[in-house]
Amino acid sequence: MNTEELLQRYTDGETDFNGANLWGADLRGADLIGAKLRGADLHGADLILAYLSRVNLSAAYLVSTKLSGANLNQANLSGANLSDADLHGATLQGADLRRANITLANLQDANLSNADLRSTNMSGASLRGACLRGANLRQERRIYSPANLRGADLRGADLRGVNLSGADLTRANLTGANLTETNLRGATLSQAKMSEAILDRAFLSEANLNQVDLRDARMINAKLERAQVTEADLSGVKLTLAIAADAKLGKTNLQGADLSKATFNRADFSRANLSSTLLIETELCDVYLARTNLMNADLTGANLMRSEMSSANLAGAIFKDTTMPNGDIQN
Repeated sequence: MNTEELLQRYTDGETDFNGANLWGADLRGADLIGAKLRGADLHGADLILAYLSRVNLSAAYLVSTKLSGANLNQANLSGANLSDADLHGATLQGADLRRANITLANLQDANLSNADLRSTNMSGASLRGACLRGANLRQERRIYSPANLRGADLRGADLRGVNLSGADLTRANLTGANLTETNLRGATLSQAKMSEAILDRAFLSEANLNQVDLRDARMINAKLERAQVTEADLSGVKLTLAIAADAKLGKTNLQGADLSKATFNRADFSRANLSSTLLIETELCDVYLARTNLMNADLTGANLMRSEMSSANLAGAIFKDTTMPNGDIQN
């Protein structure tokens, strides 16, 4: 079926084009609202600025398809293959993307509010500036509900600047993802895989990061006030200049991490592993370090005023120019 035939039949009132072969078709700006294209082959087709609201594209082949600026509100894309598709600025409000493949797809600035993304493969997808508010809610889809991305595959995804405040990312795979300046305030990231992720200037205040895997992640100038980070693996993490006042880090592994010039005032590090950690010029006032492992840690210029360090392992730790709990400067 060629483009002209499709558009003419649609104009005549036909909507059933299931399984149609539209490989490379030029449908830029086309009006196909409510059309049935289940299983259709639209590989490499041009659907830029097309009107596709309520269209059924379930199980369709949309690899490398151009959909930038397209209107896909309430579209059915369940099981569709959108790998490497360009959805820059597309509107996908309320769209069904369950089990869809959007690996390496460009979803920058796309509107995915209230979209269903359960079991969606988003590995390597670019979601910079995308709106995910209310995405993937199970039953009631309230406009201002946080995104539900439990167990989502977001490996290597570009999520810079995305608003995921309050989102549920429990057990999500964010390995190597770019979350620079991403808003994760109050989000749940417990047991998430985030090794080698980039979270520079990310907002994680009051977030739940219990048992998260953040090995070798970069979190320069991240905000973690009142965050829950217990029993997590942050070995090798770079947390320089971070703000983590009142954070809970009990039993967390921070071995070999760089916490230089960060602020952890009133934080709880009880039973944490801070061996070989860099704490140079770090603010640690009123911090709870009881039974903490500080073996070979470098606390040069750190401020430990009023901190509790009973039963801490200080073997090999460096305290040059450090302000000790009693206010004395260690030389």
